Amino acid sequence: MSTMVVNSDAPTSRLWGLLRDLTDGLAQQMFFWGCDVTHPGGNGLRRAGLERIARLDSGGEGTSRYHIGREGGRIELHGFCAGWRPLDHEAEGALYIRREHRIFMTSGETNPGRYDMRRLRSGAAEEILSTMGPFLRWWADYEEWAAETFGSDWRQSCWRGYLKLRPHRPWFPPGEGLHWLRGFIAAPCTAERPRNILRSRRIPGLPIHSRRTQPFS
Repeated sequence: MSTMVVNSDAPTSRLWGLLRDLTDGLAQQMFFWGCDVTHPGGNGLRRAGLERIARLDSGGEGTSRYHIGREGGRIELHGFCAGWRPLDHEAEGALYIRREHRIFMTSGETNPGRYDMRRLRSGAAEEILSTMGPFLRWWADYEEWAAETFGSDWRQSCWRGYLKLRPHRPWFPPGEGLHWLRGFIAAPCTAERPRNILRSRRIPGLPIHSRRTQPFS
């Protein structure tokens, strides 16, 4: 398993700032995955090779859970959370919890919506970034696959839908977001903060119709 190279000399405040920006991108991406589940051509997550575990069989609450093997572990997606865990359940993985808008270090089985807080901890910024490496690489690969499979118009429509829900906290549009993510994976400590880039832009305000993000189903 390859890891992200995190420069320990980088200021801790900068790393935490990048992590906060990354969680904004993850919130948007989770909406995208929810849209992909409802793609007219069929469930996009299933088409991308993820296995679906129905809600009643997933041991948690809310929507279905999806997973796929990656780099000695597995990617897990749910409407409440997303992350990567190693196959060794005593080793630690990383989990983004949507309602907390944070990434945690975690070990053992995780039931979405029924978190055992004894198995969650904050972790250091460098530790979280390094552990999230497999998930971030899969995320970037998935978005490349989605662009080729669904076409750019589909993801743009997903992004516009997200802006209607979160007009005051937008992230990058799809193509630019993938470009930033690839650069961040390659050199996480020197990446420019998305909030600094986006602060100078103004996206036309769109009405808020609902604050619920698109769930997986």
